[in-house]
Amino acid sequence: MTTLFGGGDRRAKVAIVGAFMAGDPPFARPFRPCPCFRPRAGTGRARRAGLRAVGAESALAVIDLAVTEDGQDIVLAGVDPSGPNAGLAPGGRLLALAAADGAARIEPRAADLAEEPDVADSFAALDGVFFARQGRLHDILVSGRVLATLAPADGPERDVTLATAPARSLRDLPVVFWVQVLVGVTGLVMGTWVWSLRARNLAAFMFALAGAGLALSALCASVYSTREVAMPEGLFRTLSNLNNTGALTFGAGMIGLLLRYPAPLAGVRWAFVPAVILAAFVAADALRLAPGPAFTRYLPILLAMLGIVTCLGLQVRATRGDPRGRATLRWLGLSILVGAGAFTLTIVVPQLLGAEVTLSQGHAFLFFLLIYAGLALGVRRTQLFDLEKWAFRILFTMVAVVLIVALDAVLVLALSVEAGPALSLSFVAVTLAYLPFRELIWRRIFTPVEPQRQRLFSQIVDIALTPPGGSQWERWRALLEDLFHPLHIEDAGFDTGPGAALDDGGLGLTVPAAGRVPGLRMSYAGSGRRLFRPRDVALVDEMVAMLAHAAESGQAYEKGVATERARISRDMHDNIGAQLFSALHSSETPRKDGLIREALSELRAIINAPAAEEVPLDEVLANLRAETAERLEAAGMTLGWHVDDGASGVLAPQQAHALRSVLREAVSNVIRHAGAGRVVIELAAAGGGLEIRVTDDGTGFDAARDTDGHGLANMRSRIEGLGGEIEIARAAPGTRLRARLPVVAMQGST
Repeated sequence: MTTLFGGGDRRAKVAIVGAFMAGDPPFARPFRPCPCFRPRAGTGRARRAGLRAVGAESALAVIDLAVTEDGQDIVLAGVDPSGPNAGLAPGGRLLALAAADGAARIEPRAADLAEEPDVADSFAALDGVFFARQGRLHDILVSGRVLATLAPADGPERDVTLATAPARSLRDLPVVFWVQVLVGVTGLVMGTWVWSLRARNLAAFMFALAGAGLALSALCASVYSTREVAMPEGLFRTLSNLNNTGALTFGAGMIGLLLRYPAPLAGVRWAFVPAVILAAFVAADALRLAPGPAFTRYLPILLAMLGIVTCLGLQVRATRGDPRGRATLRWLGLSILVGAGAFTLTIVVPQLLGAEVTLSQGHAFLFFLLIYAGLALGVRRTQLFDLEKWAFRILFTMVAVVLIVALDAVLVLALSVEAGPALSLSFVAVTLAYLPFRELIWRRIFTPVEPQRQRLFSQIVDIALTPPGGSQWERWRALLEDLFHPLHIEDAGFDTGPGAALDDGGLGLTVPAAGRVPGLRMSYAGSGRRLFRPRDVALVDEMVAMLAHAAESGQAYEKGVATERARISRDMHDNIGAQLFSALHSSETPRKDGLIREALSELRAIINAPAAEEVPLDEVLANLRAETAERLEAAGMTLGWHVDDGASGVLAPQQAHALRSVLREAVSNVIRHAGAGRVVIELAAAGGGLEIRVTDDGTGFDAARDTDGHGLANMRSRIEGLGGEIEIARAAPGTRLRARLPVVAMQGST
């Protein structure tokens, strides 16, 4: 087909997009033009249309047409000055098109440009008028030369020859063509993709069947809805029939899908019944057994939509005890509502209200992608619980739009209010009345009763501090049951991973182990009425972290208690025991009383822990020398005390306490067990610390005999606890103790 620019004997197309004229009498009565293609007056500026010519390899000039504000005439709004039709003057009216020989002549009408011919009242009007006129227009356009009758604004009618081009290139096809191709290909690809993953699943097959139907319908519509005025009569009729077949195939697939998914409502054979019924309508349409397209095209579409809604209602009941199925159904229903609702609001409702349709019907096909996206998510059983909030937000928005449109229609049609004020009043009324109600519903659905953090923390701390062997696991399980109300809860052991995790698409939630409490697995939250959600995972992770922290704090407390008990035990043994031992061996009453008073003072120091001030080493050694000498003298022994000149510095409280305890315990061991006559104590600076050597001339050290006592263990614990080291071995004769004690500051160390 050639376009209107170039002579030649090839086939031509003429693009007269959106240019409408009043229908002629023979055609107007049997054929009712679609409202979306009625001529509409502009708002002070002409509606432009293209009488487009596209060459086989490059686009040629374009004649821009415009409909006058009264919708009665079509005028030339502009002509490309660089094209072959540059001689035409803008402003003239287009009255007729004819073949060059004048044998075939026709006046273009608005109905000739209808995107969808199914609006005919009867098959006689569809076949005998619409398709017949399409054939006549096509014959004129392919005749090689096209004559156009124009009525210039400043002169009489005249016939002009329009140059044509052989065909359009791909880049000159309108956007709406590619939109419909995109929708069709997407439906086909998504359907076959899901079916390939679940080849034996009937629901997946129905999903693929619906995709094939959408592809057939959209691809056929993309051809004839973007035609340049006319197509061959037989081709147009075939594409129209195939479009109807695809639409009903889509409906059959959707009903079959909902009969089997998410819950099986019927057996396998019943899932194919809708396809058989709709196939009967397709046959009746092809054989023209009904009065008109309304009975074979619109009625089955209405029945298919009714079947889809009925199946959705039955699925709501069937998935009552299946939270994952309910979540899937919620998104499926919303997808259908949004897709079909958006198409209705942008295309059908404005037509019914007599308002201007601002969106092309071809572009409105994009709303079907919303349906397919939702269906694909449902069939593949992805994490639909993440989409629940968005689903209801979209639903509430759609309800608001419907209320605005409905209220606007009531004000305009029933109360005769002007369109502008009516729309403003509708917005105000919906804002004041509906939005607060929407927020109330939103809070009731998606603002769950959060547990009080203070009470929850107290419960978790009580569980963490439960004594070993108590009911810690049972109390933890009871707390989780109280929060989530699962139908099942079972032990998952200690190998559960580092954090909480959703299982089986939200049907279950694994709680990790924490301390001595094993992990748990909960199933079917809310007594089986809902899925576990990401916020449940976050709450469980928070609870587990609180439990672990409380358990660690309890363990640290227990460890601190044990450490303090061990310190008191060592001090009682090493210090109080040594002083009381000295008092026991003292024959002088004043001396005995003094030692007892020192023991009581030491006991108070032990209870209150060592003082916080640093102590000079010289002072500590002087006191220890006097004390040790008295003890050895009372036991009949002599003392040898040697301190290097460099052994001078400062001791931390713990270091001073350890030095006193070690020397006292060492002297006590000599007095009790060695049978010695002399003890030599040497102190020297070494390696940044204080080296201590205690030697006696007694019977020597018997490891087998002394391992059961606390003295040696206490000395080793004190020294090593401060980062030092201690060694006890036989000497010749007697026993030698060697220890190194780190100090805060030491002078003269080597």
